[in-house]
Amino acid sequence: MELKENFTDEEWKNLVRLPFAISMTVIAAAPSFLGAWGETKAMIQEPVTLAAQSGSALVGLVSAEMQSEEKALIKEQQDLLRHNQTGYRNTTIEAAKSASAALSKVSPDEAMAYKKWALAIGQKVAEAAKEHGVAVSDPEKAVLDEISEAFGISAKTPA
Repeated sequence: MELKENFTDEEWKNLVRLPFAISMTVIAAAPSFLGAWGETKAMIQEPVTLAAQSGSALVGLVSAEMQSEEKALIKEQQDLLRHNQTGYRNTTIEAAKSASAALSKVSPDEAMAYKKWALAIGQKVAEAAKEHGVAVSDPEKAVLDEISEAFGISAKTPA
């Protein structure tokens, strides 16, 4: 819990919400009726799987809180997307920038672990359903690149 104390309540809430926001932004970038199930399944399962692989205490804390509030967090993102389809992507990018700034309060290793983890979730969601015969569509790549940029890291960074 010591890591959580580095952040304001609002910063922490943003860190917890952001992986689902990134996932929803990726899903919305290339909507696919048939792919929605696989992408939603990835959005729910991948945070836990990838958190376990990260070896990061911060990622572990955020992931645990995401799990405990999963339904409410996903519904919140769905409602935000439904009410602001045109601005949702920008809101997510701004949230990533805010998270990046807040992550300066922890070690560079923990900050990078969170960023790579959040991006990896988005990547797994993008890969969960093929659009037009490709694993990750150009609109999905564009979203992931924008989020990478908001985090201040290269989109080519392996997750």
